[in-house]
Amino acid sequence: MAVNALQLVYEQREKQVEQALQIYQQAQKALFDQRNQLQSLHQYRRQYTAQLSEKGSQGLTISTLGKYQQFIVQIDKGLSNQQSSLVKFEYQVRETKRKWTDSQIAHKALGLLLEKKAREKIKIADKKEQQLLDEFSTFQFFRKKQVEQEMN
Repeated sequence: MAVNALQLVYEQREKQVEQALQIYQQAQKALFDQRNQLQSLHQYRRQYTAQLSEKGSQGLTISTLGKYQQFIVQIDKGLSNQQSSLVKFEYQVRETKRKWTDSQIAHKALGLLLEKKAREKIKIADKKEQQLLDEFSTFQFFRKKQVEQEMN
């Protein structure tokens, strides 16, 4: 593969690494938000049950107690749903991190290949330069010999 084509692929991989990082960071933020939301729901449930206890000590009708308990069941369902959602977000974070890491590895491998190609190109250029210097030295040597012979 030509160096220019490799360079193009390398640059595309670089963009993919940046995009994968952005996606990973977005997934991390979403997970953070989900954890905060779950924590808020837990806090709300604690406050609501504390309120129920306080009102219960003052006396509640069976109807009102039933409504409180029914609402607590709804909060618990929300907590369960939020917990399930949190597991999905955690999985998403792991997957986006894996994809980001994989893209970094591929990008770095292409970078190493480009460096190797550049070193090979320099080595070939150095060889050609040495060959030209050798030819020039040989030419000068024979030219000097020819001049000496013509002088004699």
